[in-house]
Amino acid sequence: MTHTQKKAPLRSFFAKMTLQWRLTALTTLLVTVACIFMYFFISHSAVSGMDDLHDYAIHIDQNDSSPITFQVDPSMLFPQINDQLAQTKQLFMIKSLAVTIVVILISSLSTWFLTRKSLAPLRSLSKKISDIQAQNLSVSIDVPESHDEISKLTEAFNQMLVRLNNAFDVQKQFSANAAHELRTPLAVMQTNLEVFSKKKEPSVSEYQTLFSTILEQTNRLSHLASILLDMTGMQRVKRSDTISLAALADEVLCDLAPIADQKQIKLSQSETDCIVTGSYLLLYRAVFNLVENAIKYNHPDGSVHINITDENGFALISIKDTGIGIAPENQEKIFTPFFCVDKSRSRTMGGAGLGLALVAEIAQLHNGTVYVSESDSEGSTIILKLPL
Repeated sequence: MTHTQKKAPLRSFFAKMTLQWRLTALTTLLVTVACIFMYFFISHSAVSGMDDLHDYAIHIDQNDSSPITFQVDPSMLFPQINDQLAQTKQLFMIKSLAVTIVVILISSLSTWFLTRKSLAPLRSLSKKISDIQAQNLSVSIDVPESHDEISKLTEAFNQMLVRLNNAFDVQKQFSANAAHELRTPLAVMQTNLEVFSKKKEPSVSEYQTLFSTILEQTNRLSHLASILLDMTGMQRVKRSDTISLAALADEVLCDLAPIADQKQIKLSQSETDCIVTGSYLLLYRAVFNLVENAIKYNHPDGSVHINITDENGFALISIKDTGIGIAPENQEKIFTPFFCVDKSRSRTMGGAGLGLALVAEIAQLHNGTVYVSESDSEGSTIILKLPL
């Protein structure tokens, strides 16, 4: 058995002990070491002093230049002094040992009771935490008025509960919305298949209509599943690329030019540039979604312009369109998952209400924000703000 293997059981036993017993054991160990050290030091000093009594000198000085010194052996004057000194040393050692043991025991018991009293608020907090379930995350724990570490820990835990509760609510809402969006195309396909199955001799055109409907809904499901996968995997994407926003915007405009030409939308960008650090793939997707959205909800013969500026340590990517505008009460909601101002129109255009939510998620991953700067019936301006 190696030295490490011998230590393992002791380390495992110590790890299983409660905090109160650990503190008691450590304090007892420190007190024991200190008492043993003091015991041997004091005993050695006392015994050495007693041994020095065997031989000592009497110095008589009568203001003479040559003092007289007599060497005297105490055993000659007191024949029993050696036995008395031996008994005294033995008794002193026994008493010192007894006092040392009593001090160690009293210190250990005092440490146990003091730690028990000091850790009582922590045990109470632990019990309250164990009673919290997913159903009562909104219930906060009373903060002690002691203003000590337990109080700060309770405050931090309550703040964590608030964040967890908000995240849990968002997750539940997101799951419900995702289920609804996935269920809609499935219901459409199921209904069409049920109607088609009741036809005895369907025509070729009816087959084509059915296949067209299934293909359309399948593409919609595929598109939705792809976006959901993107949103769940963004946390793992590295964000260490050095990115020229002007070059990124130019690539986005080139990729979206065919779609813009179909709607007769003019695309343009300013000649300014900013350099940021992040994920090129994610930021490309964010700008792509913003520009694509500006094209979809634009008027024929309209325009989309990208302007890049720096302001107080941030790069501002401004996407200005001449579209239908966004109502003030919806300017924040459009960045939440599955929100659509006009659901029927969004579905017609192939939207699922996740494009701008994806932009908001990407901005947050880059310590930035996205918001509607201005909007009216003549168009909107959305700004993606990123730290330089």
